[in-house]
Amino acid sequence: MKRSFLFDTALLLAVAAGAVSCGDTWLKYDTSQKNKLYFTEGPLNLDQYISTDISFAIYDKTVQEIQRKVPVKLLGTVSDRDRTFEVAAIHDTTTNYISGGVQRELVDAVEGEDYTLGELVIPAGEVEGEIVVTAKRSEKILTKTASLVLQIVETDLFEGVPRNVFRVLISDGTPTCPIWWRYDAENEWYMYLGNFTPDKYRKVLEFYHGIEDTNPSLYKTMVEQFGENIDNEHYTTTTGGQADLTMGFMVRSNNPQKLAWVRYVLCPTFDYYKENFPDAEVYTDKSVSVTTKGWRDPAYNY
Repeated sequence: MKRSFLFDTALLLAVAAGAVSCGDTWLKYDTSQKNKLYFTEGPLNLDQYISTDISFAIYDKTVQEIQRKVPVKLLGTVSDRDRTFEVAAIHDTTTNYISGGVQRELVDAVEGEDYTLGELVIPAGEVEGEIVVTAKRSEKILTKTASLVLQIVETDLFEGVPRNVFRVLISDGTPTCPIWWRYDAENEWYMYLGNFTPDKYRKVLEFYHGIEDTNPSLYKTMVEQFGENIDNEHYTTTTGGQADLTMGFMVRSNNPQKLAWVRYVLCPTFDYYKENFPDAEVYTDKSVSVTTKGWRDPAYNY
């Protein structure tokens, strides 16, 4: 009996330890613990600080509100009824924010003034809900960036995960360089679209939106994949996985719309600037790198 008890205990501990190593999924099997809710993007990672941008700068003045859906996932048991949860907007300890080489003061977003939140519900039979964040345009965000940092609040039904938050940065004014354009914060190498400028950013969006006139069905697919203003966090690859919209995503081999990006966006942008601004930057058909820099003609690049 004693040997059997020791063996069973050791086996139980081994199973528990193995499950813990799988990204905290062991909590799914421990019904004595309170259900957890967490923000996530891409591969499962509970302990993460997620940040996304909402910029009015690329829209005309008629756009006064922009909505963004924030996914909230359940780690626990599914219910046969809708369950509400709570979030809190916490102070962002960051004081300045740099994007595309532009530094702006960061201030905490004010509910009702900078944003509103939709229903906070995990639907019956589901393991995921969403928070609809509606960002509002104001004079303040012309020079400052409003930061909304959301954290799950513990209630009778749910609790959050330590260090798991979702930050929404709301801004206006001059467009800043999106992450899919720049190489990194230190090396401003723009192989795929040349040097970043606000006007070129808008020109890229103009060509992108123009696909709707020439190929409506393709445009619909691309908006679903990449967002109306190339502002989705991820796209679905040729193998069905999820990939980030980081530098070079337009021409990656796993991008199912690679040729469409080259034909409708990259090449027209290159041709437009080479013709109208021949001295603005280095145009080349040669290979470029962080060291050599330059804007390579997409017709030779891919």
